[in-house]
Amino acid sequence: MNVKTHFRDKGCIVTGAASGIGLALTEALLEAGAFVFMADLDQERLATAMKELADHSERVQSMVVDVTSLEQVQRMVEEAAARHGSLDVLFNNAGIGGTEPIWKATLEHWRRILDINLWSVIYGVHATLPIMRRQGHGHIVNTSSIAGLIPFPFQALYCTTKYAVAGLSESLRFELADEGIHVSVVCPGNVISRIWGSMNPPEDAIPAAAAAKTILEGVANHDGIITLPESISQLWRQYWASPESSENFLMEMARQRQNSFRTKGTYY
Repeated sequence: MNVKTHFRDKGCIVTGAASGIGLALTEALLEAGAFVFMADLDQERLATAMKELADHSERVQSMVVDVTSLEQVQRMVEEAAARHGSLDVLFNNAGIGGTEPIWKATLEHWRRILDINLWSVIYGVHATLPIMRRQGHGHIVNTSSIAGLIPFPFQALYCTTKYAVAGLSESLRFELADEGIHVSVVCPGNVISRIWGSMNPPEDAIPAAAAAKTILEGVANHDGIITLPESISQLWRQYWASPESSENFLMEMARQRQNSFRTKGTYY
């Protein structure tokens, strides 16, 4: 499926749109002729992004949204659908990272990552489905992670949220297929974005623009699970094809990360 043909004139919401994959998705969607509602909590970054996208000013609007608030997500979805006349694609992209020993996690850490990584997706789905069902069409794209498919050690909090997003997406994909509503889950590996905070991204991290290109190709093809880059796709296939080697791989990773935390305070 041609990406430009598929997204032309479509009304799309992208959460976490002020930076990283969200901004890259916005840019690629605009290049493909879509109408994009950029949602983010960071008003300053949103304003900067809007200036950078001035050439597309007629097809992009910013929305300051706290995705952990059902009321704000509901308002975002309803306003976008009303302004465009339809809501064709929702990219539930906002999220945060979480890699640390489980013994360091407080209940506040749990609440924050669940609110942002999981409840925001639930809120987006909850607010969007009635509109898409009335339309008889639509596509929900939820961002999980390769850590939503493979249980990496020292990422228990993150894996909890991302496995949930992957399971939710896959279940809905089959449930809603006959209603003309597609559901995809994006499971990237390391991507250069703000998710790394003060740490430098790993050497294998790919540019956000490359991630966005693969994601939009997968969405246009109505793929259920979109993994990227290819090395991550291979890792996932290996995980299922060879349980014993995967067990050894993850045990060794746990030992290496344990040692790295002890000596450097980081996992790589």
